[in-house]
This record gives sequence, C-alpha cells and structure tokens, in this order.
Amino acid sequence: MAERANGILLDTSVVVAHLRGRIDLQSLATADEPLFLPLVALGELYRGVLKSSRPEFNRAKVDEFLQIAAVLSPDVATADIYARIAQALEVKGTPIPENDIWIAAVALECDMPLATRDDHFRKIDKLDILWW
Repeated sequence: MAERANGILLDTSVVVAHLRGRIDLQSLATADEPLFLPLVALGELYRGVLKSSRPEFNRAKVDEFLQIAAVLSPDVATADIYARIAQALEVKGTPIPENDIWIAAVALECDMPLATRDDHFRKIDKLDILWW
C-alpha cells in the first residue's frame, strides 16, 4: 500500500457503515491518521437523519461521530477541482452523483485518500481510494 497523506477523508458510505456498527473507523485508521469529513458528506448524513424513522436518535449519533472526525469545507480551489473532475467524467461519459464529485474534489485538493464503499469513485483519475 502506498504511503498515505496525513489524514483520511471519509465518504458518507463508510460513516453510515460505522454508525450502523458494520465497521469501526477508529480501528481501521492508525493512531496518527486523523479522520476528516467533507461538509457535503455531513449534509448527506443529516438528510438521512431526517428521512429515518428515528431522526432525534440518529441526529445524536451523527453529532457524536463529529467528535472523531473534523469537517472540511469546500473553497475556491475545491470548486476548480470539482469542475475539472465533472468535465472529465462528462467527456468520458461516466457520470457519478454530484455530491460524490465534490467529495472527491476535497480528497484531491487535500491530497488525502478517500475511504469509501462506493465503486463509482474508481471513475475519477488520480483519486487514492481506501475500500472500507
């Protein structure tokens, strides 16, 4: 496995698996690898909370999770990378969900591997993926 940048970016899919007890993110990352969550992934988590049968319980679980992962907000550089990824995917005829393009843009901007369970991230060139 290639040497990782300092930190791991988390896709919504791995956070959901963690919250459901299917994986333990803290045991998958080493002690010196901080965990980060893109703001757009947090929005996806909060949307899932609102759609759930137990929104108050699930909101508390997400908020508690934020104690182990720092939220990263997109900026102008993220938008530029997003546009380049979206254009490349369009040219190749291999679209993926818009939010996932933003998540990938954060990973590329921060030079962090992306921990995910979603196969469509393979379509993005130069993205370092951890399959959790």
